[in-house]
Parts: sequence; structure tokens; C-alpha cells
Amino acid sequence: MGRAAISKKERGVIDMWVADPAFKTDPKIVEAFRYAVRHGCTHYFPAPGFDPNVFQKAVAKHYRRARGCTIDPLTEIVPTHGAQEALSLSVQAAARPGDEVLIPEPTYNVFIEKLEGFGVKPVLVPLLEKERWRIDFDSVKSAITGKTRLIFICNPNNPTGTLCGSKDMEELSDILTENRNVSVILDECYSRMLYGGAEHHSLLGERELMDQVYVVNSFSKTYAMTGWRLGYVVAARKNADRIKQISFEYNGGVAYSVQYAGAVALEKCSGSVRKMHAELRMRRDAMLAGLRELKDVAFVTPDGGFEVFADFSSYTSDSESFVRALEDEARVKTMPGRKYGPSGEGHVRFVFCSNTAERIREGTSRVGAWLEDQ
Repeated sequence: MGRAAISKKERGVIDMWVADPAFKTDPKIVEAFRYAVRHGCTHYFPAPGFDPNVFQKAVAKHYRRARGCTIDPLTEIVPTHGAQEALSLSVQAAARPGDEVLIPEPTYNVFIEKLEGFGVKPVLVPLLEKERWRIDFDSVKSAITGKTRLIFICNPNNPTGTLCGSKDMEELSDILTENRNVSVILDECYSRMLYGGAEHHSLLGERELMDQVYVVNSFSKTYAMTGWRLGYVVAARKNADRIKQISFEYNGGVAYSVQYAGAVALEKCSGSVRKMHAELRMRRDAMLAGLRELKDVAFVTPDGGFEVFADFSSYTSDSESFVRALEDEARVKTMPGRKYGPSGEGHVRFVFCSNTAERIREGTSRVGAWLEDQ
């Protein structure tokens, strides 16, 4: 009898489903927040002596230093309550009820799910799995209609972990140039979590396209700040103004003390980012090694992010019931591939940021033992 048959009481569930990095927020970030609070930044506006645009200036400096992109900190950067709000505000700024959004999938499921609330229609375009989940730009171009207002691209992709290269960005640039009524939302929350020499490419350097580009980013992944709810949108001034207006109507601005902490993260915490990244590489390698041991399971080695999107179609065509059984019987909690779009069916998303390498190896071992029992 395999290990999968061991009593549930003897084995706790290993969580491999939520992309919350199991690292402490850098103490310098925590102290920056405390400093701002202690010195009076507890109201609508920062206390005297604090720069009201410290966060935007830090973001602009980061893009100039890391990407060679020039962004106006005062007019083209909007702080948001995490990437979730940034995505929602960008959709509302760019689209209206009845408009269409083209979404190469599988992709970040929460984005797809939120569109219904805005009355915007998602138009799904399958990624090319046999080509490392590459975007099929010919299909994207064919899907554009008079109602198309947005293209959504998660780069690096969640859940596949694949990355758009320079050629992909060139093709996307050509599409935007040919379709001036179409904009793109680029979710770049994993853009600093890359592996194996992968390089991130952005459209922010192409100023002639700025009116059509919304770049969304977050501090959650890079700085282990998921609970801080801090993100931002980079967009042309007219679009940023619209986002600010909508944001104010909802809930006002992001707490200044949190913005101040984010600025310190960008300016002073590169060391902790490197340390976390090194540990994530080891956890990723442990995950990949464990999955390679599973019979008839295939996957694309991720270029970035915290996930591996594994193909279990040899075992199931119903990923939702499959992951329920994994949790109930193998005591490993994962996410069903179908949740990320129709092309994800038969796949399972495994997250490697929330456990040590040893715990990850235990999790994949449990999955293997359970598969042998089937």
C-alpha cells in the first residue's frame, strides 16, 4: 500500500496552491512604515517634511535604472491598492460595457473573472502549448474586431511561467501600431522573478505607443509584501488621470505610510530581493526535479514566477475533481488548470514559493505515491 493511504491525521496538507512567498518582509520596509506613522503620516496627506510623491519618484527611478525607460513620476504613475486594483482601474479606464478584451490563455484567472462585473466581454485566444505556451499573434490579430479595446498579457505568465521575448514584444508593438483603438494591459508582477538568464522586455521604452499601454506591477511577489496591498499602474498622462479619478471615487489613495515603505523597498532592499531569489531558484529546482519523477507528466520549465504548470492529461480530463482528490487523498493542495482558461484543462498548477525545498520534495513524492495507487 502506497504512502497516499496513510491516515490524514498523520499528515498535514502541503499547500502548493497560493502564490504567497513564504519570506519575511525586509525589516527596512517595516521600519520605514513605522517611521512614517510615528512622524504623523496617518491622515489623508503626508505630514510636513515628507515628499508627497516619494513613491512615484522611486518607481520612475527604478525603471530608469533597471530598464532604461523614462517615465514622468508626477503624471504617469498611479499608486494602487495592489495589482488587483491596478488591473480593475486599467480596464475601466480603457474599456466600456460591451467592449471586448482579447486574452491569450491560460492566464491569470482573476483578471478573466473580474471582466463580467464591468460588462466587458473576454475573448479567449489559446496559447501554443507545443511552442512553450507561446502567444499566437496571428490568432490575436484575427480575433480583433471593431469592439476590441484591450489585449491582456501576463508577462511572465501565471500559470505557465513563460516569458514574452523581444520578438513577441515586436509583434505586439506592430499590432498596436496597426490598431490605434486597441490598448494593452501588461501584468508584469513577476518581471523581477526570472531564472536561467531569462530577460524581461517591456513596451515602456516605445513612447509612441504610450497612449495604448498600461503596465501593472506589484510589491507582493518581489518584496514578499502580499499583505501590504501595494501596486501601481504606469500609463500615459490622460489615462493615468482617468485612473486617478476612478480610484478616488472608489476608496481614495493608498496610505502614505505604505507608499513610503514601498519607496524604501525600491531604494534599499535589493539585497533581500537577491537573497529571496536565490532561495526561490532552489525551490524551483526541487519542484522540477520532483515532477520529473512522475510518470506520464510533462511540463514547460518556467522562465519566471512562482509556478509550474504540469500536464496530467494522461490521468484526467477534469482537473477540478483531480486536484480535489489530490488534496483529500495525497494531502497536497494545488490549483486546477481549467481555472486559467479552457486550454489549461488537464493541467495542474504547482506553486514553489510557499514551502522549503525539503517540503516541496515531500509534496511531489506524495503525488507520485498517490498516482501509483490509482
